[in-house]
Amino acid sequence: MAQHNEVLLHARHFTRVDFTALRAWLNRLPLHQISALYYHEDDLQVLDCNSDGKLQNRLEELRDRLIERAIDNNAHVAELLRNARRSHAWSGKLVNFLVQAADTQFSKPERNDPVSAWFRPAIARLLRAEGARSLGDLMALIATRGNGWWKPIPRIGAGKAARIVAWLQSQASEIGELTLGADIQPDPASCVVLRPGQTDLAPIERILLPYELDGHEGRNRHSGLCLISARHDRDAIDAYLYKFRAQEKTRRAYQKEIERFLLWCITVRSTPMSAVLQDDCEAYKDFIASIPPNWVGLKRKRHDHGWRPFAGPLSPASQRYAIQAIRLFFNWLVNVRYLGGNPWMTVADPRVATAIHPIQIDKALPEALWSKLIAGGGLIDQLCTTPDEVLRQRYRLRGATAQLSMSAQFRLVRAALLLIGDTGIRREEAAYATRDKLKSLPDTPDLWELDVLGKRNKWRTVFPTKRAVDALRAHWADRGSDFSYGLSELPLLSPLMAPPTQSAQAKHLDEQQQLLERGFSVDGLYQVIKTALRRIATDETFPLDEWERGQLHRAAPHAFRHTFGTHAVASDVPLDVVQKVLGHASLQTTTIYVQAEKKRSIAELGKFLRNT
Repeated sequence: MAQHNEVLLHARHFTRVDFTALRAWLNRLPLHQISALYYHEDDLQVLDCNSDGKLQNRLEELRDRLIERAIDNNAHVAELLRNARRSHAWSGKLVNFLVQAADTQFSKPERNDPVSAWFRPAIARLLRAEGARSLGDLMALIATRGNGWWKPIPRIGAGKAARIVAWLQSQASEIGELTLGADIQPDPASCVVLRPGQTDLAPIERILLPYELDGHEGRNRHSGLCLISARHDRDAIDAYLYKFRAQEKTRRAYQKEIERFLLWCITVRSTPMSAVLQDDCEAYKDFIASIPPNWVGLKRKRHDHGWRPFAGPLSPASQRYAIQAIRLFFNWLVNVRYLGGNPWMTVADPRVATAIHPIQIDKALPEALWSKLIAGGGLIDQLCTTPDEVLRQRYRLRGATAQLSMSAQFRLVRAALLLIGDTGIRREEAAYATRDKLKSLPDTPDLWELDVLGKRNKWRTVFPTKRAVDALRAHWADRGSDFSYGLSELPLLSPLMAPPTQSAQAKHLDEQQQLLERGFSVDGLYQVIKTALRRIATDETFPLDEWERGQLHRAAPHAFRHTFGTHAVASDVPLDVVQKVLGHASLQTTTIYVQAEKKRSIAELGKFLRNT
């Protein structure tokens, strides 16, 4: 059946009378009364609504458009709006919230407009699933991905993609020029063509698959219409990984497992990935349980020729994760009809002993060291007020870092540590947190509330302290930004200089080489915090003993999440509250912090008894 390429909403214009009529209809006023009270007979004729059924269709269309728009602007009310639409039971507050969406008139497009305001609902849902909630997001997606931006998106083919791009280009006077980047291609000089039996291995971005093994005719390929534009296995992998472009940590983890399996399929099994069967999967399971020496090497950068897929043997838990990650990937390939079936479905996971403590809470900083580091007048505060010239000499800075204000850099680190340590959020949640999600609590001046999007794509609310917010305000002053503007969608934390790599320069600098406030990647924030902690740990001017220096040298951002958990439990905060703030799916996970506090108490009591 031919596929139509309509992507835009019909140019249907609603009036203020329509919005008033919608409010009345949601409050269950009969349709015949609505038409008599709010519409002139001639108006109904022009609108082709001269019957109650046609008027209801018009109001339902208006309601659905406003719901889509409201969900784009506030994900917290999505389920409430959907339930109200199903039951036609609307509270006064929900009606007011919905109709307020009518205050934004979409006569001309703007970059901040939700995609649902201009594209058909089915198209808007697909774009939102890829992270393009606004027109600006969509333009950034296209610029980042290049001409093949649409390939990983199910049910958006070349025709629909061309219509979307054409419309965006036609609105350049309102939303700016659309950048159509070329598809990213590997550097031919560094590429490796994989062959059966080959020992020269390379990461996925540097490998080329031979035609006979690229999977274009794999025996497991689906015979019907594929929902992604993947010519071969490598395209299918790219389409899958692109789904996780906003979840850097997840994407990197999945890529590692998939590229290992692809390398094994070609070089060891001599078969395309889309042709493996159940016995091949069992063989790979045995392979990762006993990895050959030529697949193992020291951890190197991915562009180094000495790179190897494994840094050492895999633990049983890592083996299980690898199998689960590949099984999930193959399940997606079946769902988008790239593959006919999932050969991993009958492969059992490796057996793994259940850990007594599934999270490493022992990495939390003791309260005394945390206070020494972050309290008012503590180590971080001292660095924030130390002249830049003194800091440059103390840490022997050279090159690009010598041009950076080190006191401002430590103010950035102070803001990051307080944001994580006072709320227990994860580093990725801190990296992606924005100013518009941070609000003051009038009844509790020492606390603010911050909405963060965490694991399982769930929102939760945490409560930064006034000290953390003051640290953020100082960081924003270093950036030259107005922290008082609460509706700003700028990231709470952002680099003060662009790293000297090509990709970082492209992300953080505009055409005039001015710094943009694009926020941190998850790894970028990790490196900034780790670098600062190592400098403090080795700084001989601070009164730290060897054990404390070792703790700070080993500490990573996640340690401060555990620090919050252990300190909250020690302060008798109810476990269910700690669970909600930390975003744990199970209360059993949160109780581990109780065990840690008990262990610490026993150790402290032991010290006391030995000294008496």
